[in-house]
Amino acid sequence: MKKKINPTRQELLKLKKQLKVAESGHDLLKNKLDSLIQEFLSRVKEFQSLRTEVEEKIPALLMDYLKAENNLGAGKMDALTAHIPEAELSVEKKNIMGVKVEEYEFKNLDEIKETPFSEKSGDYNLEKSKKKAYELLDKLLKYATLEQKIKLLAEEIESTRRRVNSLEHVYIPEIKESQKYITQKLEEKERFERTVLMKLKDFLN
Repeated sequence: MKKKINPTRQELLKLKKQLKVAESGHDLLKNKLDSLIQEFLSRVKEFQSLRTEVEEKIPALLMDYLKAENNLGAGKMDALTAHIPEAELSVEKKNIMGVKVEEYEFKNLDEIKETPFSEKSGDYNLEKSKKKAYELLDKLLKYATLEQKIKLLAEEIESTRRRVNSLEHVYIPEIKESQKYITQKLEEKERFERTVLMKLKDFLN
């Protein structure tokens, strides 16, 4: 790098400006990284709590459903649930410190919950599984939303960390090294010029 540098005062001034911009950018990115990590940890804590709750309730729901299917048969189960509308989602894009994330919501949750079976199932297990499933719907959607946010935040943290490290350990040290090189060359030039002037003065005297 030193061989490519023209050791002039103009180049030194240019490097000083570059260093100021680089150090300012480093501080901004470091602050962003700290904020991203705090946000990430907060989301992870929320996700872990929600995951524990969901994982505790899903086995009981599935057990009730399987009992109902065993009592009624797969064909009857399909017939009972066939007319229940499929879930429709709305997506809202949001920005978290430069990270584009998506917020999901059910557009027809009330319609799904209010739709009865096509006929009385006569099976208590199916009614229980239906109730438990509806209680979990919002949590499962929130679970998916949080999982997506955590993934995107983790990717942004890694990208920002690389940029911080590049500035801190590569770009800024290179600028400082170049500044030192130019300063040394300018000092050597000044010493040489003074020596020449002194010898010239002695010669003229």
